[in-house]
Amino acid sequence: MAETASSPGRLEVIGILREGLSLLPRAIGPFLRAYLVALGLMVILGLVFVGPLHVLRTVLEVGGLGSSGPGAKVAQALPLISSVVWRIIQAYVALRLVVAQYRLAAEIRAGLRPQILEVFARPDPPLLPLASLVLVLGLGTSMGFSALVVPGVVFLLVFGQALPAMIFDGTNVRGSLFASWMLTPGNLLSLLGLTLILLPLAFLPSFLSYLVRKAAGPGASLFIVLPTLAVPLFLLFLLSCLSFLVAVIVYQNLRAQVAGSIPAEPPETDGVPA
Repeated sequence: MAETASSPGRLEVIGILREGLSLLPRAIGPFLRAYLVALGLMVILGLVFVGPLHVLRTVLEVGGLGSSGPGAKVAQALPLISSVVWRIIQAYVALRLVVAQYRLAAEIRAGLRPQILEVFARPDPPLLPLASLVLVLGLGTSMGFSALVVPGVVFLLVFGQALPAMIFDGTNVRGSLFASWMLTPGNLLSLLGLTLILLPLAFLPSFLSYLVRKAAGPGASLFIVLPTLAVPLFLLFLLSCLSFLVAVIVYQNLRAQVAGSIPAEPPETDGVPA
């Protein structure tokens, strides 16, 4: 990590939330366009990679080649192959969307007007290190939560800054984890406070939609239910925008707190420019 310290200052939880909420109105448009671009990208990749597999299966079935011999084995394997390819596409688009949302939040905080297609087109960080880091964070959190929850919470708080470190500083997997480890001392309680504030809000849209379905009953008209369900979905979208804004504010504030504390060293990368 370029700039680290053993005891950075404490984050101001209320100040971070207030700044995130103040930036939220400017984030709605760019984040919504980012979701639409991600959806379009998923459709295009599905047509390019999954569509031909369905066409091949149809050809085998119509032509009678899938009833016996090698054609039958291919026809039987195609549904599994299609499912695997589709999941890979979904994971790829999800990773690119996460990176794009971090970058959008940073540009919005900087007062810039993000160009959505340009943000998605950026090649960094490379897919393999990014996927490896997400896998490490997921496995570590899952193992920690399986061990009486508390270790999982601590792991997530300590290494939660690894992903923005890779996105903004070009660090590799080990360098990203080390960067998060060095940024978070003295701020675990503040990070926990932010998590405890934002986490219950994530359940609010689901709770509202449950109340709507409960009040409407099974015979309610769709013209009443669907617009009402749109409200929880919009709240969930707003919460997603706020979460990324808060995550970027936290990371940048942590970086600012430790800047100049010790002599700067180049970040540990895999040869990818930061």
